[in-house]
Amino acid sequence: MDPLTDISFAPGIDAALQARVLTAPHFRRWYDSMRARFTLRHVLVRDAVAFSATRMGFILVQADALHHGEPVPGLALLRGDSVSVLIVLKCPGHPDRTILTREARVPIARPDLLALPAGMLDGGAFVSTALRELSEEVGADLRVREKDLIRLTDVWLSPGGCDEAIGLYYTELHIEEALARSLAERQTGLACEHEYIRLHVVNMADLPRIGMTDAKTLLSWHMYQARHK
Repeated sequence: MDPLTDISFAPGIDAALQARVLTAPHFRRWYDSMRARFTLRHVLVRDAVAFSATRMGFILVQADALHHGEPVPGLALLRGDSVSVLIVLKCPGHPDRTILTREARVPIARPDLLALPAGMLDGGAFVSTALRELSEEVGADLRVREKDLIRLTDVWLSPGGCDEAIGLYYTELHIEEALARSLAERQTGLACEHEYIRLHVVNMADLPRIGMTDAKTLLSWHMYQARHK
């Protein structure tokens, strides 16, 4: 088949939104990979949500695809990749600490999830996105440079249903105790995107005991510990 002729859209997705789906980086990456690795007979875009005039959001697709001649489950939520940062605060006379965000998460019906700062790439690079997210979610006064970010790994978060891969990074910051105290309970986030975030500063040793959290938070902690034994 010629490129893009094997795609159809559910009723209600207008022509303008269809055009945005077809040019969205996370859709094109998935579509091109599917054509290269499977026998892709058809793609139905069942729904699509644009976050703003410049940000394409979630795209729900159903693929009619074969692998070695056999059909495979074809429903997928495309949302693109993300990045997170484990910030290790080092202050004289204090144990190592880290910064968690407390934020509402509708998909899990939790108004108060504690987790590492993170954000979607939106077509950008991992490192530049990490720096932007730290500024938005933690504050510009916590100065992190590109050379301060150390990569832990990349991992798919839920490959049975979603395309999202996340880049896990950490940074060690030597700061004064006054700055560490100012971070605790700080309110951050972009109100224009309905982000209302409260920061928590916790001892690194206590992170596994904060209660149920997400995969990136625990995996980053374990990988950091393994590196520093």
